[in-house]
Amino acid sequence: MEGLILVLTLLAGCLMPVQPAVNAVTAVYLNSPYLASFFSFLTGTMALGLICLAVRLPWPAGSVVAGLPWWAWTAGPMGAYFVTMTIVAVPRLGAMSVMALLIAGQMTVSLVMDHFGWLGIPAQPISLWRVLGAVLLFAGVILIRKF
Repeated sequence: MEGLILVLTLLAGCLMPVQPAVNAVTAVYLNSPYLASFFSFLTGTMALGLICLAVRLPWPAGSVVAGLPWWAWTAGPMGAYFVTMTIVAVPRLGAMSVMALLIAGQMTVSLVMDHFGWLGIPAQPISLWRVLGAVLLFAGVILIRKF
């Protein structure tokens, strides 16, 4: 099962530069990155709804939804910001620069989240090697942007 998860995660990574490019073209057609982002989320929501129906997931009780921590409601706006920002950035910076910047940002916050064990992530202390890896990623971003 772990091998399948690794392959599917790699596929998700392969789609990361494709999705903003598709959305950017959609934004040109719709004359708005916000509308393109909206339709991206709309079709994604419809796809997830069909999956939930197909696997017959029971709908959660209202009390369960109401009991979610306040910060659980921030994931959707974070996703909207992420998708919209990539729609704006990819045509201006290119897919590689945007992906490099996204990865550099992800690595920075991941280091902190892992160190403190935020949001249920198993704590993994910051080490010199982990910091060096993040620094090398930042160096890669600089090289990609410069050349």
